[in-house]
Parts: sequence; C-alpha cells; structure tokens
Amino acid sequence: MDQINLLLGGPTKNLPPLDDIAGPWIGVDHGNITLLQQHITPMISVGDFDSLTTVERAMMEAQVTDIRYANPIKDWTDSQLALQVALDDCQAQHLTLYGATGARLDHELVNLFLPLDLHNSADMAKLQLVDRQNVIDFYPPGHYQIKRLPQMKYLAFFNLTPVQQLTIQKAKYQLAATDFARPTSLASNEFVGPTVNFSFTQGVVAVIQSCD
Repeated sequence: MDQINLLLGGPTKNLPPLDDIAGPWIGVDHGNITLLQQHITPMISVGDFDSLTTVERAMMEAQVTDIRYANPIKDWTDSQLALQVALDDCQAQHLTLYGATGARLDHELVNLFLPLDLHNSADMAKLQLVDRQNVIDFYPPGHYQIKRLPQMKYLAFFNLTPVQQLTIQKAKYQLAATDFARPTSLASNEFVGPTVNFSFTQGVVAVIQSCD
C-alpha cells in the first residue's frame, strides 16, 4: 500500500482539516473517535483504548472491522504499535502521522523519536508528522534537497542522535561540515529560495518546516 494516514489522540485544535486528506486511515487510541465523529471509518484501529469511554468504545467496535487490541501494560506506546502495523502488515510506503503533537510532553517526545524504534532504519524516510503549524520529516545519512512548503516560514534541523559532518547550504544560516556529540536542535533557520541542501554522514536528522 502506498500512502497511509495515522491519527493519534492529540488535541483536535492542532489538526489540519481531515476532510481534505485522502485515506486510508489507521486510528490510534482516541484518534479513532475523532475520525468516526468526522464520518471517517478507520481501516484499522490500534491501541489499548484506555482513553475511550464505554460509549466511545462501543461506537468504535460497531463501525471498525479490524481492531488490534493492545494490553495496557506494555513496553511500546500505541503510536509505536500502530507504526509497525502500517509498515509490517500494510506494507505502507509513506506514513503521515496526525495528532502526534500538542498533548502530553512524554507522548510527544516518543513520537518525535519514533524513527529510532523502527526495525529497518530505511523506513524512517517513509515517516512524516504533520500538525497545523509543523511538518516533520526524518532522514538517515545522505545528501538531500528539500523544497519549501507553502505557508511555511521556518526551517529547523533537529539531530535525534549524535550526527557527523552536517552541512547546510542555500539556507539563511548556512553550516560548514560540523559534528554534534549529542541531540541538538538547530532552530529558526529560513529558506532564501525554493530549496535548501543538506547532508551528513552519520546519525538521524529530523527536518522541521513550521509557521507561526
């Protein structure tokens, strides 16, 4: 399957209009209820569903045909489990996660570091996090050219791990090849043209395009 969207349980005020987004969808915990309330039926529901009321759980079970129940006492979060379902069972080539930000900080940090949990590091390039103000993509080592997204003013490079030889070109603030010994956020950069080039030789980098 080419494209799959995952809706997590983050605040609905942070979501773009879901009606404008083509499916299919995987609902994660309370994200299932948000989808159903907007008349979108998830292809798969994943989670321990501990955030659902009895009425909400009954509504989900009446409308969703494929529900993957998780034990509330588990090593992985619901978002981590849903990501593996999308990659392993659905063979998704591109995953967009909504509702991953803006709620509990511990959950948000887990979601930002999701690429480090993948069995296959090459899968991180398939993953994207989106909310009303941010689009986050993840990169393994290599050379890249990124295009400015409409309405996005700011650009950040967030090193999720130690990174070697990070270079940034054609941005407002350029960077010669630099090593970083710990996770570091290079924030508030900007595009000066339609594209920015960057490269690095080791580590994992999240690129964040954002607006006020």
